Amino acid sequence: MIKKIFKYFGLAIAALVVVLLVKTLLYQSKQSDVAYKGPAGISEMSITNLSNAIQFMTVSNEDPSLNDTSEFALFHEFLRGTYPLVHQTLQKEVHNKFALLYEWKGKDTTLKPVILLAHQDVVPVVEAEWERPPFSGLIEDGYVWGRGTLDDKGSLIAIFESVEKLIREGFVPTRTVLLAFGDDEEVGGKGAIAIANSLKERGVDAAMVIDEGMVITSGIVPMVSKPVAIIGTSEKGYLSVKLSCNVDGGHSSMPQAETAISILSNALVKITNNRPPPTFTKPVKEFLRYIGPEIPWPARIVFANRWLLGGVLKSIYTGSGPGNATVRTTTAPTMFESGIKDNVLPTSATAIVNFRLLPGDPSSEILSNLKKIINDNRVSIEPLDGVREPTPVSPSDNNAFNIIQKTIKQSFENTIVAPTLMLGASDSRNYIEVSENIYRFAPYQLNPEMLETLHGNNERISIDNFKAMVGFYCRLIRNAQSMK
Repeated sequence: MIKKIFKYFGLAIAALVVVLLVKTLLYQSKQSDVAYKGPAGISEMSITNLSNAIQFMTVSNEDPSLNDTSEFALFHEFLRGTYPLVHQTLQKEVHNKFALLYEWKGKDTTLKPVILLAHQDVVPVVEAEWERPPFSGLIEDGYVWGRGTLDDKGSLIAIFESVEKLIREGFVPTRTVLLAFGDDEEVGGKGAIAIANSLKERGVDAAMVIDEGMVITSGIVPMVSKPVAIIGTSEKGYLSVKLSCNVDGGHSSMPQAETAISILSNALVKITNNRPPPTFTKPVKEFLRYIGPEIPWPARIVFANRWLLGGVLKSIYTGSGPGNATVRTTTAPTMFESGIKDNVLPTSATAIVNFRLLPGDPSSEILSNLKKIINDNRVSIEPLDGVREPTPVSPSDNNAFNIIQKTIKQSFENTIVAPTLMLGASDSRNYIEVSENIYRFAPYQLNPEMLETLHGNNERISIDNFKAMVGFYCRLIRNAQSMK
């Protein structure tokens, strides 16, 4: 009997191994067979134009009284003078004082338009911490230095360069192309909201919206030696909650069994010990499906058999901060305030907890779960202003995504393409009622070192990267004309 048990057990193991191997062998690549076309012939003047654009200090501060709006007005004058064909050919509108919308009307107005987004504003700098002046636009050793070269004037200027080039070459779009450039993306995006609302009122239903967000990574995706262009098909939501507790105070020499601090601290412990479980949302499942076939053996077996080995992948993801944030609605206590004196029991305590919401985790559900987890009527729960729900997931199996993938492969040699979830936010979230096909992708390549310069010190872009960006947008506009 024991021999039979071992025999059947061995056969079961052998059968399982065969299933794993067969599924892995049948695990076909999702990469499109598109040839790299090489550099698009971008002039050196485009580099000078980017350098000049960086010199405008279009900074968005959290305190709007610190903003110098004259810099935005001067930047608009620069755009008008630098791109005369754009301003002669396209219809320009200004929304919310400084947000810009351009319409390049297509020959067939029955076709859905394409919308290209970027933003004019940049985050503040601490100039003393930079190796080069942050608003110099310095061209040195193959790079253009300055705040906004990556986030996001680089994309904005690349779009202008591409449209100016196409007009100069005599190209006339069949499909209308809209260019939308918000002025305050870094502090909430009211400009983008104004443009998106205007388009919605006109009944615009766009075939595709593409904005900043994800990039072409180099040396970042584990076990993949090739560059990986990751396209955000959804954004996480944002919810901050204020927890408050009010009780009787007194002298610290005669403390009660529980104080406002201990009650609220206990609530925070409960919250952090009952975080939402890790889960693979649709964008992450699609990322794994696109990346899996490009992973070398034997690790590919895990990706090809997620039905059995998904727990292994989840443990890998939850082992790092960025990975954990990709598969979980995160919970982060960020502020705590209580007490006025070391010998006085506080009558109140407050704390702020920030949640970044996965698609499928609406803020209402998080708030409902918080009440159950804390289970203490002495603790009040109040959502703060600025709640953003997770965005809908845009498809990766449609013509719009295929056009982006095709354009990436034409513009960047030997590059893998994959959809994914974006952890941050962009102006594109305001366009969800304008298009079902919203993609977050900035066409430049970053390694881990350069990634740290985004919103950090010494932001810069290589000249080769910027030329490839201009070429990408030229090809994207042309390729989008054939989109169904």
